[in-house]
Amino acid sequence: MSNSDGKDTKEYPCISCHTNCCKEYTIFVNAHDIYRLVTGLGMEPQSFLEIYGAKDFDLGIKVKEGLVDLALKQKNGACMFLVESKDVFRCTVNEFKPGVCKSYPFQILDGKLIQMDSKMCPVDWDTKEFDAMMSTHIKKDEAEWKFYNDLILEWNKKHWIKKPLDAFLKFILDKVESSLKFDSNVV
Repeated sequence: MSNSDGKDTKEYPCISCHTNCCKEYTIFVNAHDIYRLVTGLGMEPQSFLEIYGAKDFDLGIKVKEGLVDLALKQKNGACMFLVESKDVFRCTVNEFKPGVCKSYPFQILDGKLIQMDSKMCPVDWDTKEFDAMMSTHIKKDEAEWKFYNDLILEWNKKHWIKKPLDAFLKFILDKVESSLKFDSNVV
């Protein structure tokens, strides 16, 4: 493809996106993801979260309902926030979508930004073009998952299977809000 100068131009990968990643993957979320969705949508987390049996015993959330992981609900075989408009599917929570969605299809391996082997994007991304932007985001996402994993360990140690999922959600949302206030006061 070329522009009027005769120079090659590459297609921006999202232009022809079929949103297959939103249809094929279960979108697991962390505390910050849930907080952004709650504040951005003004919805209770129970309205958009689904529980799955925990993949990892040590980091599974121990609540009255069992040992669970949290993910976004699915609707018609896709993420509930994926909506079709004029034969095109688009994310309705793009401004505050989960970190894993923002990172897709990238990951950092040995300190270098790479595309995932099994990406579903219709065209290849130019990793050099996205390196600075995505590396910063992926590091932030990794820090948020560490924060979440630490919260799960703290919760499991104190509460085990005595309290319901609602109590865990309140616990993590309070912790995220406290951490964000603390971070803004540090500046």
